[in-house]
Amino acid sequence: MLLMELLSYKGVVSALITPSRDYREKMAELIDFQLKRGIRGFFVLGTMGEGVKLGRETRCEVAEAAVEYVGSRGIVIVHVGAADLDTVKYLAKHASRIGASAVSAIAPFYYRYDIESLISFYQSIVDVSSIPVLVYNNPGRQGYQIPIESLHKILETVKPEVGLKDSSGDPDYLLQILNRFKGSRFLGAGGDHLLAYSFIIGYDVHISSLATIYPELAKGIFEHVKAGRIHEALKLQQRLNTIRAILKRIGPDTASNRYALKLRGVDVGKPIKPTRELTEDEMRSLEKLLPTEQEIAAVHVA
Repeated sequence: MLLMELLSYKGVVSALITPSRDYREKMAELIDFQLKRGIRGFFVLGTMGEGVKLGRETRCEVAEAAVEYVGSRGIVIVHVGAADLDTVKYLAKHASRIGASAVSAIAPFYYRYDIESLISFYQSIVDVSSIPVLVYNNPGRQGYQIPIESLHKILETVKPEVGLKDSSGDPDYLLQILNRFKGSRFLGAGGDHLLAYSFIIGYDVHISSLATIYPELAKGIFEHVKAGRIHEALKLQQRLNTIRAILKRIGPDTASNRYALKLRGVDVGKPIKPTRELTEDEMRSLEKLLPTEQEIAAVHVA
């Protein structure tokens, strides 16, 4: 049932920022912000959510807050990746118990692992999870790229079958995965600069970090592509790319993301340590460069 729910989902999944305080209250506020703008899919405690910076108990509390508040209104994928397998399995079992739609785990990081080790890693998660499991390929965070042939082997070997969130940022990699597995697995593209591209080539789902701040733009790209308005989708993609560059250029990205969301009326708290807070000059720069509410409201998708 959960696998069918995942496979039937189409559109943008928002990679949520994790509140640094008042988890249940602030997570509810952020999810409401998303739901009101048409987002029905949520990825929690991933890169945008800074999950690997948090302890087990905090991650469990955040996951519970998201799953309970979303309820039957959407899907919630919980990222359970960690440096040690015991924590990954603990979090996967917890997510299963609370009724998440799926779990996702970044490939084990710091060390480099061969294909047999990666297969064993994901099989260990599947063995303790009662909900679907997604491989999460993010070379910039895990420290290495999984060769396309190795990724194919993981997806074909681990049983029951696993899905994929790919944040390689590589258009050819995304295309090869799609051609091999579309229709048989849950496939979620990542990388906000490839939002339009992924929908144009045939992905049904994009897991977007910036959708947590600008859901209108991310959803607008999906709706334009679905309606065949490729030129309009690409114009929105360019706007999103400009925002992405601003947020990467000014301050630590997790801090600038939080401030951008605060400018939109959702205050999820200060950056999670050791990330520093923005300076006054950085905050003023973001206020000057990021789009206003009036500019965002001008995004109309029929």
